[in-house]
Amino acid sequence: MNDIRYWFACLFVILPLHGIEQFLFGIDELYELQGQMAAVLGLFPNRDYGIVFMVFACVYLVMLMVYGQMVGGGWRLFAPAFFGVSGLIESHHIIKTVVRLDYFPGALTAIPFVAVGLLLLRAVVREWRRGGAPAVAADRAPA
Repeated sequence: MNDIRYWFACLFVILPLHGIEQFLFGIDELYELQGQMAAVLGLFPNRDYGIVFMVFACVYLVMLMVYGQMVGGGWRLFAPAFFGVSGLIESHHIIKTVVRLDYFPGALTAIPFVAVGLLLLRAVVREWRRGGAPAVAADRAPA
């Protein structure tokens, strides 16, 4: 679990740096996200319903991650795995830079983001193979 904690903690440094890089050099990603969200929101009879649905979905995902931490076992690996995959997804900045042969904002900090995402996922897989983490036993103590 120490490797997971270490790599997860690295994300607390990388994420703000990634945001700062994009604020300084361009928020091109925002325009792509707006197009993607428009497609999703178009699936609903009213865009407001789509926004409320996405808020509920995000809150539910956070609740699942917190609950996984509370119940322990293999479920406590869900949150770090989610953020490891999120780190890998940031490779799109690097791919766009290579494909376009032009800098895409966020490409510089995407490199450590992807590396840490990969290392975090590797640590999660190792922990999973060890049998996950023991279930949280605080509530199981005799009264």
